[in-house]
Amino acid sequence: MRSGTTRWLTLAIGGIASAAFVGGVAAYLPTIAVVGAGTAIASVATFAGSTRRRWLATTIASAALGAVLWLAFGTTLGYFWLNRSRLDALVTQIDAVPTITSLQLGHDEAVAAPINDIQRFDSYRFINEQLVTRYRRRVAPDAPDAPDTPQPTVYEDDLLHRLQVPVARYHALRATLDALSLSGFDRIGRGGIALDERMPGGTPWGNAFLYLPTDDTPAIERTLEQRRLAPHWFYITRG
Repeated sequence: MRSGTTRWLTLAIGGIASAAFVGGVAAYLPTIAVVGAGTAIASVATFAGSTRRRWLATTIASAALGAVLWLAFGTTLGYFWLNRSRLDALVTQIDAVPTITSLQLGHDEAVAAPINDIQRFDSYRFINEQLVTRYRRRVAPDAPDAPDTPQPTVYEDDLLHRLQVPVARYHALRATLDALSLSGFDRIGRGGIALDERMPGGTPWGNAFLYLPTDDTPAIERTLEQRRLAPHWFYITRG
């Protein structure tokens, strides 16, 4: 293949990779953003031609894209501004289910059963501080409790029925929280909603994006730190 054709093909690949990088940042998808950035840098270096120009181009592109990646995925403010519209939409979703006052996504665990089967159970999945499960057999009269279960478990769909929350709406809410890398939410006074960040197990504090409809200064118990991000939005640390 002639060098001119190769250079233009490299430029096209770099353009596609740059679009993937921008899309990954905009959608807050770290893997796509990193792969796009790496491919774009390689394309710029190849297109630059001579060894000297290639190293200069690579250095400049790496520094610029590295700074963008760090701001987007390594800082709270970057996360907030990239996801501001989605966080606003999430608050609207939560407002649509007023009977759910708090929610923790939890996760699935697995434990080996006596007959070499694998039993699955829910861990830290709560609705309104009630431990729930998506596995109906866990709430049957003879169902074994999961290890360290802190309270009786309720079947998730049964509780949603009592709360008059459509199952599809509930799962859409969970999907939004998960896509935003949030672990759940809880309602606080004055119509506020705290959106909890994912935290390592055993951490004695938690971070949250707090929405207040009145835009007042938050006055929340056990708040260790707080700072304003935008009108109606705060970032808080609770102990």
